[in-house]
Amino acid sequence: MPSRPPAQPVVARADTEAEQLFYTIMMQPVEDPYPLYHQLRDAAPALLTGDGTLVLSRHADCNAALRDRSLGKGDEWLKLQLKDVSKDDLRGVMELMQRSMILTNPPDHTRLRRIVASAFTGRHVEALRDGVTRRVDGLLDRLAARPGADLMTELAMPLPVSTIGDLLGIPEADRADLVPVIHELGLLMEPASGPAEINRGVAAQTHLASYLGGLIAEKRQRPQDDLLSRLANTSADALDETEVIATALLLFGAGNTPTANLIGNGLDALLRFPEQRLRLTEDPALLPSAVEEMLRFDSPSQFDVFTVLEPHSFAGAELRPGQGVMMMLGAANHDPERFDDPDAFDVARKENGHLSFAAGIHHCLGAHLARLQAEVVFGRLLARFPKLEPAAPAVRHPGLGNRGFDSIPINLAG
Repeated sequence: MPSRPPAQPVVARADTEAEQLFYTIMMQPVEDPYPLYHQLRDAAPALLTGDGTLVLSRHADCNAALRDRSLGKGDEWLKLQLKDVSKDDLRGVMELMQRSMILTNPPDHTRLRRIVASAFTGRHVEALRDGVTRRVDGLLDRLAARPGADLMTELAMPLPVSTIGDLLGIPEADRADLVPVIHELGLLMEPASGPAEINRGVAAQTHLASYLGGLIAEKRQRPQDDLLSRLANTSADALDETEVIATALLLFGAGNTPTANLIGNGLDALLRFPEQRLRLTEDPALLPSAVEEMLRFDSPSQFDVFTVLEPHSFAGAELRPGQGVMMMLGAANHDPERFDDPDAFDVARKENGHLSFAAGIHHCLGAHLARLQAEVVFGRLLARFPKLEPAAPAVRHPGLGNRGFDSIPINLAG
């Protein structure tokens, strides 16, 4: 990668036109948001909105904010809902999620993460490769037998449910019914969700929390060799009952949708850039870099948001506790100050420092597991079906919190 001069510091400022562009991006997700991100970054790379939120769209600033210990988790998800939705419903959701590591700060975050982190280390995850490969081959057999079948519902969604289900100890007979519930849960993460979508998300969380609570009670009585049994039988001094359910809910939800969207977004990129697909097919050693490029090029999550925990100066703005700081990860991953030709999809891209798994203490716990599943899927898919082709137009899910596809009909030609 050619050396570049350090990114020039920017100073946060208000900009009415840039703020309107920001709200358009968040409220009206489009098929291709990346040109809009370029406009936002060019107009106001550190934007102060009317409600005091600091919006960052450069890679250097997003990376710094993600690692800044003066920023952390609070009630930012309540503020993020931009439509007129019931704050009481959202507070009920938040009360549970704020007991999991995704919305806690040290020392609670450190304690909660330490309890489950060993299950997601690179060495432990690598031991799952053979089992994941067998599942992928079985799912591909079914897809190949049904020309025009949907890759999302037949492979991208069921694979991570099975993988995280095996780790947690979710009964296999229950998993298929839980897939649509997980999909509904993701509506809570979308700023553009209205009251109807929020109510569906709340119902999904209630259903999953009840289901997991019952399963945890069973595993407390009859423990097995799985992560839910370990959580269920952790001492109450280390983990209380609400934290057990909140952690299980987080691991099951976060272990599914982002990986499914990584697979769907990655396939979409390979279909759109056939020369890159051919390059990867001919050189499978590029699989690790290809997966990193899929994550950078079309990230499954396009933003993260923190709350200011203590008085702090960032990008020239004097921030006070309670203010929100939003990192536009999709924009950062296409920042020309960080990446050569950022809008090009290059499976051999080197030094791919994307922010799709965030950074700092809230770096995604399941990053190794998501990468492994994507490597296996694309390695087996291209080795067996190098002439795959779309069977009908794909249907993208309209969202930025979970950016992906509802369906990708595909023919697996031999």
